[in-house]
Amino acid sequence: MEKQLKQGRIIKGIGGFYTVLMQDGSSCICKARGLFRKQGVTPLIGDEVEIELNSSQSRMDGRAADEAAASGYLVRILPRRNELIRPAVSNIDRLFVVIAASRPQPDLLLIDKLLLLCEKYSIDPVIIINKCDEAAAEDIENLKAEYKKTEYPLFTVSAETGEGLTLLKEMLQGAVICLAGQSAVGKSSLLNALIPGIKLAVGGLSEKTERGRHTTRHTELIPLPETGGAVLDTPGFSFLDTLELDEAEIRLLYPELRGLEVNCRFNGCLHITEPGCCVKKNLNGEDAPIHRNRYERYVRLVNEAIERRKHRYD
Repeated sequence: MEKQLKQGRIIKGIGGFYTVLMQDGSSCICKARGLFRKQGVTPLIGDEVEIELNSSQSRMDGRAADEAAASGYLVRILPRRNELIRPAVSNIDRLFVVIAASRPQPDLLLIDKLLLLCEKYSIDPVIIINKCDEAAAEDIENLKAEYKKTEYPLFTVSAETGEGLTLLKEMLQGAVICLAGQSAVGKSSLLNALIPGIKLAVGGLSEKTERGRHTTRHTELIPLPETGGAVLDTPGFSFLDTLELDEAEIRLLYPELRGLEVNCRFNGCLHITEPGCCVKKNLNGEDAPIHRNRYERYVRLVNEAIERRKHRYD
């Protein structure tokens, strides 16, 4: 039987079956060749792959293909631009880091960790302050000030009223995106507002605990033909638990601090306890290289990394 090799992207994987979206919009259910298992390689959502299928096998459009039997095999995974652990995904272009301007109370240490992850894995971060219709202007400006010196794209929006969404939609063009942030900051609501018709499940905020209820049960890459990209619908970013960086690497992953050590007395200055540090003496005022609150969280992360290294072999 005649074989054909095609290229596509894995958009879903359940029980060893992988849904691969082709460039022409059709999809195919594939099994991985045994070679992957022998090599210890696991296909990931987002992988660009080559598949082998029989010309006699039919392909189906859209998610209806999920109901079909396997009609092809994964034969090669193309080089990955990046790879994450949990969720197990690859080739993410942009991470939408979502903060709530109102409730839940922003966990800016989590936000800083997400930004470090973006820097480490060459993902473009986009900071989004959602629920701006529920917060005072002063509170929103204070949040914006924390990240102004990073020069990352930052948007103030409301999924409820539509405020700021027109400009944010431009960040969807031609990109595979993923959203991250605390539960109940409005990630699903934001996507529903940005992409009419996507209809993601939306969870509420528990009044008792002020913690969100997860609404996504499995990881899936949802194609967006109108933007030429896709959005990753995922249960959450628990992989941050495994993001272990040493203190020198942390400093290099802060855009506000990168390169400033040349102005310090000592090479490799961490900007914490060293004398003659150009950062510590300029932490006050608008000309500070980094916002003081973000600097204090930086110090905490560096100290945690130092302690982790000390006890690594205990």
